[in-house]
Amino acid sequence: MSNDKPLILVVDDEPDIRELIRDILEDEGYQVSIAADGEQARLALASQSPNLILLDIWMPDIDGISLLKEFKQQDNELTIVMMSGHGTIETAVEATRLGACDFIEKPLSMAKLLRGVELALEHRNKQQAIHSQLSQVPVGKSAQISLLRDQAQRVAQHDMPLLLLGENGVGKHCFAHYLYSLSKYAKGKFIELTADSFPVDSLKFTSLAHNNCIFINDVALLSEDAQSLLLHLLDSNKLKNCLLICATQHSLEKAVIEQSFNEGLLYQLNSISLAVPPLRDHVEDIPELVHFFVDQQTTQADLPYRHFTVAAQNRLRNHAWPGNVLELKNLIQRILVLGDADDIDASEIDQALEQSQENASQNNAEHIDYSLPLREAREQFERIYLLKKLQETDGNVGKAAKLAGMERTHLYRKLRSLSIDTKQV
Repeated sequence: MSNDKPLILVVDDEPDIRELIRDILEDEGYQVSIAADGEQARLALASQSPNLILLDIWMPDIDGISLLKEFKQQDNELTIVMMSGHGTIETAVEATRLGACDFIEKPLSMAKLLRGVELALEHRNKQQAIHSQLSQVPVGKSAQISLLRDQAQRVAQHDMPLLLLGENGVGKHCFAHYLYSLSKYAKGKFIELTADSFPVDSLKFTSLAHNNCIFINDVALLSEDAQSLLLHLLDSNKLKNCLLICATQHSLEKAVIEQSFNEGLLYQLNSISLAVPPLRDHVEDIPELVHFFVDQQTTQADLPYRHFTVAAQNRLRNHAWPGNVLELKNLIQRILVLGDADDIDASEIDQALEQSQENASQNNAEHIDYSLPLREAREQFERIYLLKKLQETDGNVGKAAKLAGMERTHLYRKLRSLSIDTKQV
C-alpha cells in the first residue's frame, strides 16, 4: 500500500466494528491501524503519526471523551472524530468543545463513514494551511514590525524562555509561530497551552515539551500550582530541550505586587522579552495587512475576492483599532462575507465600523451573569454571540458559520444544543 495515503487510527472495543471500518477504509485506499481500548490507542499514537483518529466513546478501560481530552493535550493539532451508538447532543457538544472535529452516530453506513472521513481530512488540510501561514514572516514594513522581526531572528536560536508582551489582538500568537519556525525545534510540534489545558504534572509536561515548542497563552492566568510547577522545571533545567514561549496582555509586575503571580517565575521568564506593538502605532502597515487578510480569506474560507479602494484603506488607517490586528482581520472577513460589489469604498468601511461599535455596545448591555456556574455562563455567552452572528447575516447559517470560524455542521449542532431557531432570528 502506498505510504503517501492518509493513515487512520480506529479505536473501538467491538472487534466486528473495528474490522468492518478497516475493510471499508482500506478498500478506499487509506492506511488503517486499529486499537481495541485506550491503552492500545496510546501505544499506537506514540509509535505512529495518524492523519485522523476515529474514536469510540464507550470502551472498557477509559471513555472516549477522556481519551480525546488527553490526546488533544498532547497535540492540539490532532484530528479526531468521535463515534457512538448511544450519543446525545450533550455528549456531541462536549466532544466538540474539547476539540473533536466531528461526531458520527452508529450504526455506521459506508456512505456516512466515508463522508465523515473525507470532511475530517479536508478540515485537517485547512488547519495545516492556517498553521503554515501563521509560521510565515509577520506582515508589515514599519520600523516597529521590522525591528521585531530582527529581534525574533536573533533570539529564536536561544534555549532561554521567551516572553511576548502586548495588548489583546496584536498578533502574539502569530509571532509565537514565527519564533517557532525560526528555532531548532521547527521540526517538532507547536503545542499551545492555556490556563485550562495546562497539565499540572511534571512528567506529563516534560514529555509534552521534549523537542517541541510550548506556547503558553496567557501565562498570567495560570493557577498557583501551574506557576509553581513551571518555575520548578525551569529552576531544575528540565526544559532545556524545548522552546518555551509565554505570552501575556497583563502586567506581570503588577500581578506580582497583587500576589497573583510568582515573583521567581517572573524573573525566569523576563530575561528575553519582545513587545508586540498595538496596531495604532504602525497604521502604515494596514494596506499590506488588508492585502494579506483578503488573500487569506479568499483562499482558505472560499470567500469572493473584493478590492479595497485607496479611500477605503485610508479610512481604515484613520480608525483607532482598540481590538488591534484581530479587529482588522474580523472586519475584513465580515465585509467579504456580507458585501456584494467588486469594490469596497470608504462608505462601506464606515458602515462596517459603525456596525461593529453597535455590536460591542449591545454585547456590553447583554452582559454575562457572573453568578452562574461556569458551564451555564458559557452557554449564555455562546447564545448571545451566535444570535448576534445570525442577526448580522439575516439568519444565513452558512455565512454565520464563516463569521464565527466554525464548520457549518458544528454550528448546526451548537444551535440545536442552545435551542436557537434560525427561522425566528
